[in-house]
Amino acid sequence: MPQAEIDISILKYRKEKRISQADFGKLVGVKQATVSNWESKKVSPSGKHLERIKELMDSQIPESKSASEVDELALLKELLSAKEEIIGYLKTTIDRIKHE
Repeated sequence: MPQAEIDISILKYRKEKRISQADFGKLVGVKQATVSNWESKKVSPSGKHLERIKELMDSQIPESKSASEVDELALLKELLSAKEEIIGYLKTTIDRIKHE
């Protein structure tokens, strides 16, 4: 894919997936300003970033999920798991106390 097409593809991809420049930057490992520079054709993505961009564009990121939402979802799953462990511990402790 020629460089000009990649710059346009980044913008098109972000708009289709409803991902901000900042969130796209997090996914690629760069700052929002770098994504802006790519899209405005001030600079081009380097080799490692270009590979990551291609991986992202080939993957199926849900349209409604930004990078921060994905991070938040992972955190919530982790908290829920911890909550379930705490509830299990409390139930066991309550049962033990009841039978003493």
